[in-house]
Amino acid sequence: MKLCVLGSGSGGNSTLVYSDSTALLVDAGFSCREIEKRLAAASFQPDKIRAILITHEHGDHIRGAALFSRKYGVPIYLTEGTATADRSLEKGDDLRFIRPEGNFAEGDLEIHPFSVPHDAADPVAYIVSNGGRRAMVMTDLGHVTVRAVEKTRMANLVMVESNHDVELLKIGPYPWSLKERVGGKLGHLSNDDCMELLANAGGPHLSTVIFAHLSRQNNNPNLVRLNADAFFGGGRVVFEIASQDACGKTYEV
Repeated sequence: MKLCVLGSGSGGNSTLVYSDSTALLVDAGFSCREIEKRLAAASFQPDKIRAILITHEHGDHIRGAALFSRKYGVPIYLTEGTATADRSLEKGDDLRFIRPEGNFAEGDLEIHPFSVPHDAADPVAYIVSNGGRRAMVMTDLGHVTVRAVEKTRMANLVMVESNHDVELLKIGPYPWSLKERVGGKLGHLSNDDCMELLANAGGPHLSTVIFAHLSRQNNNPNLVRLNADAFFGGGRVVFEIASQDACGKTYEV
């Protein structure tokens, strides 16, 4: 199984996960045309996608899902709460309702959704597994939960948000109400919180960490890199900082 982040940030999120026979998108937060462009950059044909997994209804995670689904005839997996909250979906769309902790399969990929704390209708993160190997995609996590730690310990590859630096958020350009939202219990994970999660949950099978959903205004990739170097430097874990502007490397899980 392989994973490639097509892009991650407040302007859009989408991640490609695929095996030899099955390919999924986790979130489709770019336009359909932009998703096609980024799949091409990853040397992947859009008509090979079998399904879209949606984490929650915010535009930077669901913007292109409906059109991509209609164009390529693929189902959209999401919670019923997410579907109810999103206005881009239509009655005839191929929606497959899921529930947290309810495992399901698409082709040879096993998918395990689980609840995360975020200010959305019914948000989830996903673990995708194949042949005993597991990749976790967990962005938009307001705070670290016991369940998030448990799930992280299961994964070989972890994609997790490192959204903001606490001090940069305090002095940044956001209005105070937005600062409170981002830094609150249902907002986004800070750099420090992200590293605390990994310190408590980095299991023996962890080989790759992708730091995702970095804020342009309230974070700096160099800060994340310094933290990661200090934590993983010289170790067995490879790490990447996902970009908003371009797809990243393709990793074997």
